[in-house]
Amino acid sequence: MIDSIDTQIESLSTRLLDLECRLQSKSMQLDDISTMGLMLTSILDIEKVLSGMMEMAIRTVDAEVGCFMLRQGDELKTKISWGLDDRVVQSIKMENDVDIATWTMQAGETVLINEFPEDQPHQGMINAIISAPVSTREKLIGVLVVVNKSTGGPFEEDDKTSLESIVRFAAVAIENAHLLQEQLKKQKLEQELALASQVQRALLPAKTESFDRAIIEASYTPAGQVGGDYYDLIRLSDHELVVIVGDVSNKGVPAALMMAAVRSVFRMEAGKNIEIHQLISELNSFLCDQVLKTENMFISLIYAYLNLNTMSCTYVNDGHLPSGHYHAKSKDYSLWKTGGIILGQFPDFDYKSECIDLEPGDRILFYTDGINESMNVKDEMFGRDRLHKFVVQNAQLQPQVFTDKLVGEVMEFSEGAGDTQFDDITTLLVDIR
Repeated sequence: MIDSIDTQIESLSTRLLDLECRLQSKSMQLDDISTMGLMLTSILDIEKVLSGMMEMAIRTVDAEVGCFMLRQGDELKTKISWGLDDRVVQSIKMENDVDIATWTMQAGETVLINEFPEDQPHQGMINAIISAPVSTREKLIGVLVVVNKSTGGPFEEDDKTSLESIVRFAAVAIENAHLLQEQLKKQKLEQELALASQVQRALLPAKTESFDRAIIEASYTPAGQVGGDYYDLIRLSDHELVVIVGDVSNKGVPAALMMAAVRSVFRMEAGKNIEIHQLISELNSFLCDQVLKTENMFISLIYAYLNLNTMSCTYVNDGHLPSGHYHAKSKDYSLWKTGGIILGQFPDFDYKSECIDLEPGDRILFYTDGINESMNVKDEMFGRDRLHKFVVQNAQLQPQVFTDKLVGEVMEFSEGAGDTQFDDITTLLVDIR
């Protein structure tokens, strides 16, 4: 009787010791996995994350070989292989003749298999396998597969749990690496846009220019870092100048590049002995044939040549908003509409010009659609009528005060209508002295 009790006690002691050893081993394994997880999540290079995940997985579950298969649409392509051919993985079939990796991807569940039918094509090569999905919070990115215990035995549930812990850490690391890549791309784009904005602003003339009988005051507020509006002032002499205000249908860098090309043409041709309407017609043909290759991009602009000795202005309006002419003597307000259609779409169009007489005290306001098309909270546009009224009522203001007040009223009108400014705002005022 006593011998039997002693035997039972000895057996219990042995089992307790065995459980204690297994518990200690499990605790050490969990510590190792946690350490591995911290290492993985500190890596911000996706390639290194995947390579580290593969190495840790094989070492932790004591596997012989393995691979990571990256999801591309509805298919899996081997990204990293440690001695495991993806054709071998594809030969292991699950339900409906779907290979184990694809089944894991579709089901989003880990698969552990230690027994296979004798007629399997991989018979003798594989006796145990674990296939685990690797998922971020938003999507499944791939499948990790490990094959065969190096000891020749089966994989256990603890191996499955350990592998799932590793891929969870890896998923976090992959997501962190993706976020870093997106942040770096965004920073690079912002730097490029900031540089483009600096270049674009460097191409613009001074805000205020003075001539013998005129003062020019300009204002430019882009909706984004790089705008599609364009204005230029070309001084031919103290009494001759060219004013250009335009708008490209698209915004951002493509629009800025297009306006830079147009600016170069005008800068080379302005002042030459050529009729203005002919200059515009030739520019239009050049844009249609050599530059603008898409139906979604075109340019509207108004080109005006002013001679302050003869007190006259010859202009061509190319599908742009008509400039407003305030006549000081009569207090009338007229629109400059003569010209033609937008530039860059119809190569054979014949543009027309018009010559306007000027008087001391007259004002010509050139602007883009950021002024008249600004919307308020009631979905009403600022419109030409409000603009006409503003010009007449504020005709006696100094040019800078006038343009600042106009832009301020447009901004106030559209306040609360949206989170961001809808369009670029450009104004250019010619004040005849």
